Amino acid sequence: MQRLFLSKSFVYGYCLMPIFFCKEMKQKLHILLIITFALAVALPANAQNDSLNQRIKLHDISIIPPKHFECDTASNKIFHQGSMTSIQIQIVTSRNFRRITSAITDKYIISQGLEPLGKQETSMQNGNEAIIYKCKFKSHDNNGKELYFIRLMLFTGKENTIWTTADFPECIAKQIEEPLTSSIKTILLER
Repeated sequence: MQRLFLSKSFVYGYCLMPIFFCKEMKQKLHILLIITFALAVALPANAQNDSLNQRIKLHDISIIPPKHFECDTASNKIFHQGSMTSIQIQIVTSRNFRRITSAITDKYIISQGLEPLGKQETSMQNGNEAIIYKCKFKSHDNNGKELYFIRLMLFTGKENTIWTTADFPECIAKQIEEPLTSSIKTILLER
């Protein structure tokens, strides 16, 4: 009977090859995920500049959304799934926005679990007055990892208040905040 002689290096190399292969695959998968995330972030980067300037109507409100955003008319929400960014619009009837915003203080914002980052008087695309509050909050991804988000809350209106909330991850704020702000300033009440 002939014995097959296998060197230790052959045995170790052959037996451990799947482990090394898995590490290489994990690295490649990690790089692929980074590229995918970068593309998702890059899509909305010039979202408003490339928008079609077409208004979409959500019940009694219309808005020019950033490019690549989808619309859910049932919830009055516009979102970009790849970047975890959303815009939600509500109407508060029979209340002027100045009356509502007079009660929104830093203390109130903190009591809601948000960190206040500022308040800005501004005007809408149609010239109406508005106020934008900027806040920060912490959430978790599917793996339980902490993720910080920025929230823009825009209030405008005369007899009725339009309350718009835009949420986006803090890590893409430089790319998405300006297009989102431009978009939410196009909101009109169409009653």
